[in-house]
Amino acid sequence: MKKILIISILLISVKVGYCQLNPMGSMYYQNQYLANPAIAGIEQGWELNAGYKAQWTAIEGAPAMEAVTATYGTKNKKIGLGLNFFNDQAGVVQRTSVKATYAYHLPLNSGSSFIDFGLSAGVMDEWIDFNKVRGDLNDPSLYNFNQRSVYFDGDFGIAYRNKSLTIQGALPNLKRFLNRDLQRTVADRSLYMASISYNFLSSTDNVLHSIEPKVVYRGVENYKDILDAGANLQFFGNKLLLNGMYHSTNSVTIGAGTTYKNQLTILTQYTTNTADLQNYSNGEFEIALKYNFR
Repeated sequence: MKKILIISILLISVKVGYCQLNPMGSMYYQNQYLANPAIAGIEQGWELNAGYKAQWTAIEGAPAMEAVTATYGTKNKKIGLGLNFFNDQAGVVQRTSVKATYAYHLPLNSGSSFIDFGLSAGVMDEWIDFNKVRGDLNDPSLYNFNQRSVYFDGDFGIAYRNKSLTIQGALPNLKRFLNRDLQRTVADRSLYMASISYNFLSSTDNVLHSIEPKVVYRGVENYKDILDAGANLQFFGNKLLLNGMYHSTNSVTIGAGTTYKNQLTILTQYTTNTADLQNYSNGEFEIALKYNFR
């Protein structure tokens, strides 16, 4: 009972909104489309991604996230399309969103570099799962929560990239950004994201194929801004992947993965708890899959 009470307080507290403090770890390298719609379709052909993240596994009713995305890039590499399905479960509350994306990739310097623009639009629904409620099922507040209408929203992103350098910026939840959502109180909503990374590719057949350090600056509603810094390493081409990110919330993400026949990539990650939660539970586990049809 004590653990259930603790998680309930953490989930509704404005000061300790958690879901976006440590989002899906695959967004940093493997599936950057999760963070920025401008990345949709930067590679020609179809690409599918799926990820699952379990948080606070030692606590009953702990949060979990699932994401499934599909992207398509045209042959001329100028147009990208995407579809993003995201589901977030936290105790009795569930959030599901579906967004479609259109991206335009403007080639520069004869196609050696690009400026990318992306816009996503879709819906989000929030509801209480009565099968998980432990208490008075006739409580009017439960029914009032489920009576809220489906929520329309969008995301905007931009990026500059060449063979090595990538600079990104994104504004998720545009409705909130444009002050059209003043009646909806959410503690863990992502406000903005900016990042820069540089891929040092090996010009020889060395064991270490590439190193890509990355710095990300994120804003989260009702929480201080978050700085992420880390790197992704590839060995033996892309046969072995290792990455790590330090978050200014005093947590760390480490991951390892592999790519099979240059098409199927499997990534597993573990994230330690933020400083606010390290005394309550263990960290977070994530598995992400990527398959490209190229």
